[in-house]
Amino acid sequence: MVDTLPAPGPALSAYLQLRADLSPRPSAQAGRVLATRLSALLDAALVELTGPDASHAVVAVGGYGRSEQQRHSDVDVMLLVQRGAEQEVRTLYPLWDAGLKVGHSVRTVPQVAEAMAASIETFTALLDARLVTGNAALYEQFRGALRKAVKQHRGWARAALQERHRTVVAREPWQLLCADLKNGRGGLRDIHTVHWLDAVDAIAEGTPPPPLPPSLIEAQERLFATRSAVHAFAERPTDLYPPELHDRIGEWLEEDGFEWAHGVYVAMRTVHAEATRRLADGDRQRRLFGFGRPRPVSPPPPEPPLASLRAALREIHPDGGLDPLPPSEWLDTLIPEWEVLRARPHVAQFHIHPVDVHAARAVAEARRILTEDQFDCETPTVARELGRPDELLLAALLHDIGKGHAGDHSAAGAVIAERVASRAGLPPDEEARLVTAVREHLLLPNVATRRNIADQEVILDTARRVGDANTLRLLYLLSIADASASGPNVWSQWKAQLMRSLYVRVMAVLSAGAPDAAMPRPESIVEALAARFPAEVVRAHLAGLDADYLISVPPETIGDHIALIAEAAGGTAARHDRLGEIDRLTIVTPDHPGIIQAVAGALAGHNANVLGGVAHTHSDGTAIQVWHVSDTLGVGIDDRRWGRILAAVPAAIEGTFDIEERLAEVRRSYPARPLADVRTTVNVNNTASREFTVLEISAADRRGLLYGITKALHEQRIDIHLAKVDTIGSEVVDAFYIRREDGRRIEDPDAAERLERRMALVIESLEP
Repeated sequence: MVDTLPAPGPALSAYLQLRADLSPRPSAQAGRVLATRLSALLDAALVELTGPDASHAVVAVGGYGRSEQQRHSDVDVMLLVQRGAEQEVRTLYPLWDAGLKVGHSVRTVPQVAEAMAASIETFTALLDARLVTGNAALYEQFRGALRKAVKQHRGWARAALQERHRTVVAREPWQLLCADLKNGRGGLRDIHTVHWLDAVDAIAEGTPPPPLPPSLIEAQERLFATRSAVHAFAERPTDLYPPELHDRIGEWLEEDGFEWAHGVYVAMRTVHAEATRRLADGDRQRRLFGFGRPRPVSPPPPEPPLASLRAALREIHPDGGLDPLPPSEWLDTLIPEWEVLRARPHVAQFHIHPVDVHAARAVAEARRILTEDQFDCETPTVARELGRPDELLLAALLHDIGKGHAGDHSAAGAVIAERVASRAGLPPDEEARLVTAVREHLLLPNVATRRNIADQEVILDTARRVGDANTLRLLYLLSIADASASGPNVWSQWKAQLMRSLYVRVMAVLSAGAPDAAMPRPESIVEALAARFPAEVVRAHLAGLDADYLISVPPETIGDHIALIAEAAGGTAARHDRLGEIDRLTIVTPDHPGIIQAVAGALAGHNANVLGGVAHTHSDGTAIQVWHVSDTLGVGIDDRRWGRILAAVPAAIEGTFDIEERLAEVRRSYPARPLADVRTTVNVNNTASREFTVLEISAADRRGLLYGITKALHEQRIDIHLAKVDTIGSEVVDAFYIRREDGRRIEDPDAAERLERRMALVIESLEP
């Protein structure tokens, strides 16, 4: 005869209903209050399922043991049984039937010590054990075994917690905007660590564990509420707090999303600092082992504020605390404006750190590039020529100091930088360079990625804004440090090539007065490729291309283009390789309108996202396109998918690949992504080039965005001469050098306005 399984009762139904409730919830009801209600309902459900005469004990462990149940938490339980009664696991069957993830164990009392010694996860989970229902006498036997095991393993447990803490710090060296609310630095696990350290001592000594410090209770409440909101939006167990959901999470909690996020980052800093302090070897361990209190040492005399600042900049390191510049007297004296930046969320979503952390990481990146040359940028050489590393570090710290103030952050930052220089007593020439560096810190990357750097007027205008050679050196190094500190794909080998080419040309103007002085000599490229191609082949190739090609393409890559053109033999050929950490797709094909549209559509149809790209046209009518791409799905493009892309691109160019049908299939197969909070702007610019109209577009990235833009331009009978495509995180900033089919620019104000409206409508109509 088979025993009847326990039937679910009203408490389990109420628990499931509360878990499924996605209605907005004030923050005061979404934290500990909600966790306690869920835990109490789960307790009641297990009481119903177990019945009054159970021979086993149902013990809540882990987060459930702490009464911290949340919407998608696992149900962590231990069934404490007499030997031979392991079948009592049937108590849990209705939980599984309800679709809950049950983390369960079935143990006898003698098995407890063995389990606790097996892993720190089991050890800490059992520290939080509490009886829900069932055999109370058996549970008391367990408490005795638990105390004995804790006494035996408390030293090992502390060491294991320290090692886990070090692992998290190594994995997450700087505070992230997309914070892991549970396992990241300063997350709930750090609060648990403080609690476990107290619990180990309390259990070993037979006393109740003390409550958490008030600062941790307050931080825990904010993290609980945030995690509850994240679970509500994700409708799955995730602990990541993505910046693109900050506003929506704020609305759900009936709070201002920006200010709530700021509070989350502050809370995580508080938590991490306390966990680090509690885990560190210090007075407590020395007293424990009989060494007594350390003798007081007189503090050294204070340094001047500027000396303290420079010392701090040389010591900023990612494995320190989450707050890169803690409050100090010298910081208040020199840079009181820093407080606005502290733990401030970035608005631009390509950034992965809060504003102050980004600035501090830029300082660390600036120190790195003084000696390391990534992507052949020659930064150590430029740094030696500058000869003022302290200037670079201060500029890196202050480059975003204007964020949080009214108006353009670069202009506001320049005013603040001037104040800081005055407070610090910097010499006039150093002050002038610092102010220019802060005001123009986006100049070089913007020109390199959005303008035709073969255009002499572009180079001359950039040189005028920079002013002198040392300021250019400072800006160049600062731009690289800033990009390296921003996030994935913001700095790449492709962008490094553009930046280096721009730097060389602008330096030629500032030192010799002629941008052409920095133009690569065709004969030097001929010599570099002598082992691969006859000289006349290289000369013929170079003669048919404009200056932008010579400036921005390294000789070895030029050789690859020559080989691919030969392979195409008048048709279309495509090749995939890697440029650093980025996938690169190179295409050669006979030039005709609509090529960019076709390639963009083929890539979008295979979930390949365009990070950047540029097109060159040979005088013989051969188009050379170079695309830098990533995987929209976030898992990487494998060789099989690349094979399909390389087959689809020529077909799309020839018109035999149905792009619209393929995109419709992708939209049906893959869910829409959250759309970043980036305002769409379209600008028709007739001042950036004498020959072409420059169409400037900034928008949130969408599936098939580049295809939609280029298709609309083709339908308007507008030719694209040069496309500078740049995707930074979830934001796209593109510049198209365009003309009508008859060679005229779009100069009529009404026509320009119509084009701007048309492109904005096209962009807004695209699905995420």
